[in-house]
Amino acid sequence: MTTEDFPKLFQFFGAYFHEDWMCEFDLADDVIRAFLADSERCVVEGVIKEINALLAMNMTDNKIRGFLLKEIGCCYCYWHDWQDGNTWLKHILVVIREAPYSNI
Repeated sequence: MTTEDFPKLFQFFGAYFHEDWMCEFDLADDVIRAFLADSERCVVEGVIKEINALLAMNMTDNKIRGFLLKEIGCCYCYWHDWQDGNTWLKHILVVIREAPYSNI
């Protein structure tokens, strides 16, 4: 499993959950909303598809954490706020679907 398998997630996490995201946003959900505001529908749909594919792999939390941090470049320590990576990834999907301008 590499970044080539998840190019939309690589872009999303690397561009929005970069090492300085806390300087720009107060909450992780604000980062997700900024992504939605900046992105075309096809990009958002790609992120949804890749999150669902990642969830379908039924990885342990250690594997998800390693993949997101080391491979994808996500700089959000979700384990401080969420039970596990699967829960956080599912939450991202909820935020996307509940966005007021989203019809995804």
